[in-house]
Amino acid sequence: MGDAAIALAGLARLRDPASQGRLALGITDLCVAAPLSKRASPIAGEILVRLAEKAEQAVRIAMAEALAGCDWAPHGIIRFLAFDAPPVAREVILRSLCLTDADLIEVSDSRSEDHRCFIAQRPGLSGAVSDALCLHVEHSVLQLLASNTTATLTPKGFEQCAETALEHPQLGDALCQRPDIPERIAKKLFDSLSQAVRDQLSDRFEIDRSKLQAVAEFSSVTARVEDEDEVAARLIEKLQIAETLNPGFAVKALAEGKEILFDHALAALCGLSADDWRKVLGMSGARAIALACRAARIDRSIFPTVLRAMQHAGRVHHGIEEQAIAGAARIFRDYTPGKAHDSLRRIADSA
Repeated sequence: MGDAAIALAGLARLRDPASQGRLALGITDLCVAAPLSKRASPIAGEILVRLAEKAEQAVRIAMAEALAGCDWAPHGIIRFLAFDAPPVAREVILRSLCLTDADLIEVSDSRSEDHRCFIAQRPGLSGAVSDALCLHVEHSVLQLLASNTTATLTPKGFEQCAETALEHPQLGDALCQRPDIPERIAKKLFDSLSQAVRDQLSDRFEIDRSKLQAVAEFSSVTARVEDEDEVAARLIEKLQIAETLNPGFAVKALAEGKEILFDHALAALCGLSADDWRKVLGMSGARAIALACRAARIDRSIFPTVLRAMQHAGRVHHGIEEQAIAGAARIFRDYTPGKAHDSLRRIADSA
């Protein structure tokens, strides 16, 4: 494909959006029509990515719908579309066999709840991908995952789903109707299930209903008394073990009003305990937020957003915002992440 590749590369430099869109769809049709050679496939994929980067969303959606069912589609363009906005990514995530487990885990870790909902519905989902989805503890995602009986749930995945199901009965029903539900999980959820599902479980496991209910009542009470801090701490620990905790997760938690989760995420990124972080925040206010953002490697441009969210939550006084931002600018300029951590540590130790 030597001459053809050069010709396609030249066409890809077209600047007119309409022409680029037509070219993108034309090359997409060529890819779908028949398998390309090992040499031609990555070239076509690279050209499609370059065109998709400039194409309108409607064109990218058409590309995704055409390529989603193509088993020999170039991997590069499939990956690109999977990370795109939800309307574009949907069909590729749901249907494309070209996406690897590593691709799906990366999408799960870095993209939106909508993306994770799409992944949860994929047929034949592996346990590794299911575990990645469970880390985010999103009811909508877990509901779809539990209902996807072709997805593999690991013991860890069942435990995470069960914890969430204690507060969401529909999730418990879906979980307990899976053919692979472990008996201990069924016992744990028994009291929170619908009557129909309870009857099914009683017949299926041939266990005395009174015993099942006693176990479930104990589990339910235990779950209710669990402190929100403990739940958040466990989630952050899981993310750290999986090496997927990042500044974006902390900022997203704050934006969604999950202040306790934000505290634990930010503290972990700064190398502090959540209690120490709260001490520092109480003593130093906006300066503490700036130091924590620097220590956690949160971009300077995000600081005003974090500050306003903390002010809105009533955790920092509404001072003169210009002064706080100017002070933060000096911290980001003069402090390394390590120096910012040391400063936070000294403030915490002096409390």
